[in-house]
Amino acid sequence: SKQGRVPIFVMMPLDTITNDGKSVNDLATRGAWLKGLANNGARGIMVDVWWGLVETAPGVYNFEGYIELCKLCKQLGLKLQAVMSFHQCGGNVGDNVSFPIPSWALEPARAQGFLYKDRDGKISEDCLSLSADKQQIFPGKGGTGKRDAIACYSDFMAAFASTFAPFLGNTIVEIQVGMGPCGELRYPSYMMSQGWDYPGVGLIMAHDSGMEKMLKEAAAAAGKPQFGSVPASCPTNTCGMPEDSVLFSAKSSGDSHRTGGHGAFFLEWYHKTLLSHGDTILRAACAAFPKIQDLSFSVKVSGIHWHCMHPSRATETCAGYVPSLETGSGAYSNIAKMLGGVAKQTGRDVFFNFTCLEMSNISQGPGMPHEEQVPLCGENALQFGLPESDWALSQIRTQTRGWATGHDKMHAVTLLRLDDGFARPSSLKTLRKWVASLKLVDDRDGTYHDKMHAVTLLRLDDGFARPSSLKTLRKWVASL
Repeated sequence: SKQGRVPIFVMMPLDTITNDGKSVNDLATRGAWLKGLANNGARGIMVDVWWGLVETAPGVYNFEGYIELCKLCKQLGLKLQAVMSFHQCGGNVGDNVSFPIPSWALEPARAQGFLYKDRDGKISEDCLSLSADKQQIFPGKGGTGKRDAIACYSDFMAAFASTFAPFLGNTIVEIQVGMGPCGELRYPSYMMSQGWDYPGVGLIMAHDSGMEKMLKEAAAAAGKPQFGSVPASCPTNTCGMPEDSVLFSAKSSGDSHRTGGHGAFFLEWYHKTLLSHGDTILRAACAAFPKIQDLSFSVKVSGIHWHCMHPSRATETCAGYVPSLETGSGAYSNIAKMLGGVAKQTGRDVFFNFTCLEMSNISQGPGMPHEEQVPLCGENALQFGLPESDWALSQIRTQTRGWATGHDKMHAVTLLRLDDGFARPSSLKTLRKWVASLKLVDDRDGTYHDKMHAVTLLRLDDGFARPSSLKTLRKWVASL
């Protein structure tokens, strides 16, 4: 079937692999689904490789079901994006099964304070806190010795790389590296399991004993020990609005405001600590997998699209995407810089995977990575019916920038999620037409008709004429 310039992958069901990890669930049905994808323009699939399903005992890995899936993909000519899912399945939007993180990792983390915690003492068991990265509290392989969290992740990825060596670079073309809740590089600031509801800004997640110790040490090292605690001005209601907290309110000021000494110090630390965590895990992934042509890495970044027009960008900030005080943006650019730095130093292809491609109010994420020469790929955030959702497919097509020739063209798009509704004849027909449309070129004259002829920005004034504005304009124009 005809394929466009942007490869399209489809996310597999959460329960693709049986609970014992030995086989593909309902192989006959799902094999038929995959055949339907192969015949209707999809390039391949994405699948979660669940840490809690594979490594039920320290250093003992069962990849049998995933091997079966990989062989099936190879037989059908489909490519595979493998997600190193170091988070739990369950408790998030669309989760219909439960795979907790391994009990041998969860229990010591809970006992010693290395699970993310909010100001009220509610913990997230979605993933380990980044404060566990260098804490040797987890049992070693075979139960002997101790490992820190990074070693656990590294050993898992090395075992995967060894087991799937014959498939790397041919069938398996991408390794998405899990870095936090839902596999995303962020803090679990908005948790439905703990009462969060849209469009709440969520909560700051830096109250576990490990994070508190790191913050205290950072403040002391900076010569500002008085800033060694989370500001009391942070949000208290996970469902609250930006104006409900002193930290984020546009009407507030003072030391504990986001622009004040304590508030600004904390938020900068909160953001940089997250970036350092991502850098460390990504480097571990690059070390675990051999350097093979056509094998790339990606990091999933949440498309947090609500309250993005508020000066504080409070929801993004609670998740760790803290904007610059000067420009009101920059968090996504900093992530892209981190990814680009690792890519350059390791000689690997690393992609910025942005979610929420179907949303029309994405504020800055998709535009930032290519400015740092980091290729972009993406996913939709919420599942939708293909024939019934032309608006969503149209928005995603716009975001792919399939006509572009540089880093701003998406490397790939992954659609959520393969099930019996996705496998309907009407859905597959829609998929086939939409995938082909991503070529976006008119064969008659070689032009791309969805590319804008011109854009006019409002409005030239002294603010627009500031050096910082003109610098931003110059970079943005060059990116087009």
